[in-house]
Amino acid sequence: MIMPNRNNNNRHDQDKLRKMIREGKTAREITAEFHITPYGLLEQLIMLQEIDQKVYIIRGLFNRPEKETQKFRKEGIVFHEEVLEKIGFKPGDTFEMRAIGNRIILEKIKGG
Repeated sequence: MIMPNRNNNNRHDQDKLRKMIREGKTAREITAEFHITPYGLLEQLIMLQEIDQKVYIIRGLFNRPEKETQKFRKEGIVFHEEVLEKIGFKPGDTFEMRAIGNRIILEKIKGG
C-alpha cells in the first residue's frame, strides 16, 4: 500500500505509481497492484498531484461501479434489472429506439 511520508518505501511507491500512470494503467490495474481501494487510489493521486504540482489522469477512477453501468452486446444494450426497476420497467420489455440529435430515446412498445 502507498503510505504518505513514512519512509523511503513511500518514495518507491510514488515512483511506481507515476510510472503506472505514464504507462496508461487503469484504476483497476493500479488498485490491484497496490492492494488498495479506488478511494485509497484517489487519496494517493491527490497527494501525488500536490507533491508534483501536476494533474494526472487515471482511466476508470471516476467511472460508476460496473454493476450500475449498461453493457452493449451483439443483442443490443443490456440494462441491469435494478436500473430498469428504478425507472419503472421490467426485464423483457421491448423498446423502439429513436436518435434525435445527440440523444437516444427508448419508447416502450411491449411489456415482457
